[in-house]
Amino acid sequence: MDKTNEKKLILEIRSGMYNEPLKTTGTESFEGNRTMYKWTEKHSDQEKETHFMLTLIKEESKAIVVRNGDVTSRMVFEAGKKTTNSMKTSFGVIDVVIDTEYINFPGGLVNGAEISYTLDPDSGEPIRNIFSIKKLLQNEEI
Repeated sequence: MDKTNEKKLILEIRSGMYNEPLKTTGTESFEGNRTMYKWTEKHSDQEKETHFMLTLIKEESKAIVVRNGDVTSRMVFEAGKKTTNSMKTSFGVIDVVIDTEYINFPGGLVNGAEISYTLDPDSGEPIRNIFSIKKLLQNEEI
């Protein structure tokens, strides 16, 4: 991919999986009808850095999240549909079904994206979550 259209920015990541929103540097880029965000997370000293790439495809009502770190996965979210995915963890591979309620795409008043979904792992204990990524407008150093 041509890196010249990659723009560095500050992102705010919110997820029900974490108590506090995460502010981190990342990039935004465009390829055809796709919007892509890349960022890195590290929530504790025991955890290694995790690299994320979120690809948003508005015309298909689809979002794809690739995660590489202690957990490696490629999760597909499709609005109004269930998708089957798997996560590679230190405990082995965990299959999950993702039931995506909605995806809010960038544009208009939305300065990022939001995905509402239920993740149902092998254990059969569904986890409801809303994930959002927002571009921050502050002039902080990157």
